[in-house]
Amino acid sequence: MEVKACIFTDAGKVRKINQDAAMVKVANTRRYGRISFACVCDGMGGLKKGEVASCKAVRAMENWFAEELTLMQNMEEEELWNTVEKSLRRLLVRVSSDIRRYGKHRGIKLGTTLTALLQIGNKYLTINVGDSRIYLVDREKTVAITRDQSLIQDKLDKGIISSEDAASDPERNVLLQCLGTSLEVEPEVRRGELKGNTTVVACSDGFWRTLEPTEIHDKLCPQMCVTPDDMLEECSKLAAMAVERREQDNISVAAMSLELGA
Repeated sequence: MEVKACIFTDAGKVRKINQDAAMVKVANTRRYGRISFACVCDGMGGLKKGEVASCKAVRAMENWFAEELTLMQNMEEEELWNTVEKSLRRLLVRVSSDIRRYGKHRGIKLGTTLTALLQIGNKYLTINVGDSRIYLVDREKTVAITRDQSLIQDKLDKGIISSEDAASDPERNVLLQCLGTSLEVEPEVRRGELKGNTTVVACSDGFWRTLEPTEIHDKLCPQMCVTPDDMLEECSKLAAMAVERREQDNISVAAMSLELGA
């Protein structure tokens, strides 16, 4: 497994503070070879100290990868994935509680979304809270593999509104789950298998909201990701497209090009 990665983040043209946080980690293991982990958190723009919440969440994921996951590396594959899922679920409950307690002591309310993908061999696990997203980009297509935990997604699922109406819906920014504000965190967890060379794209809603999956594919398909610098340049171009389309939020993306045949 060869991994090329980059992170692009920008406050955008409207907000003075970038409340997003992003991370990519890669490690070599004796049993499973090279493994990788990408995470993006989007601090709540309508709340104070959103950048503190997103930073706390990313730091917790970084520490988990360096410390707790290390202790699991000698497990058999099925036991490993079951343990990873339980461990990450517990971690997010703890992080949400820590953020809520931080806010309570300071008399403020703060929160963050979180989306992450862990790759081990040709298998992956995603964990998602809120409306940041994970896309998988292969040679043919781009597919979102997380489901937004938002009121607008709930309306779409129930057929209350059409996809054409979603962009202008007044409740489009209302989240159903958020670290720091939800009393009971119920992350969406999915497992899957990579079928070939794939680019993993973890991003905040400021990145994906105005972009079409085909546009992400054109820039970040595996054949375009020759070097990390190439990937960073293409992420920058996609972010510029979002700004041109009057995206007002912070824009962040963590991308990993995974070459399974290497």
